[in-house]
Amino acid sequence: MKWRCVVCGYIHEGDNPPEACPVCGVDSSNFVRVEEEPKQDENSKDDSVKNAEAAMTSPAQTGLSPEEKIVKAVQSISYGLFIITAAANGKDNGQAANTCFQITSDPVQIAIGINKKNFTHELIMQSGKFGISVLDQNGHDLVRRFGYRSGREFDKFDGIKAHRGSSGILLLDEVLTTVEAEVANSMDTGTHTLFLGRVTAAEVRGSGEPMTYAYFRKTK
Repeated sequence: MKWRCVVCGYIHEGDNPPEACPVCGVDSSNFVRVEEEPKQDENSKDDSVKNAEAAMTSPAQTGLSPEEKIVKAVQSISYGLFIITAAANGKDNGQAANTCFQITSDPVQIAIGINKKNFTHELIMQSGKFGISVLDQNGHDLVRRFGYRSGREFDKFDGIKAHRGSSGILLLDEVLTTVEAEVANSMDTGTHTLFLGRVTAAEVRGSGEPMTYAYFRKTK
């Protein structure tokens, strides 16, 4: 069974939709079931069917609603995939996220977007700090680990190689880089909060190409 996130288009396979989208962070209410069409032998299709299918997959896609066109358009924007971590009151958590980017270089500031319903959001609000672990292209299992279930249900760090940074936040070991930041400002964007963080520490831990959302979708 497949489920599609109506916000970013992410496809999840399973009996139920994930609690939170591992890419954009929205909750399970934003997933719709994808109805799978029965497979048909290409040779059995007449020309009218083939022409109709070609039209549906053409760049114009004239049958789409304005909202669907917006969703498809923003899917062409390139995203990375990161593990955002936080700690407060003796609790640790992390989540997969795609909204993470540098805002300024002096001082070095980074912004992240986190869904308000996520446990990680709660911990960042309490502590005023967050960590970022930048995944390489072998990070598929980490995206699934930190993106498919809530940290309120189980310990996401159980069995995961991680260390505490100078901020006291857990950071993953087997990643390209880690970054720690203190919240300097925040913006309420509706379903999410955009946190602006002043970078307090960072470390290069590996080499390779960073994981992107497009690469994850293509190779998962």
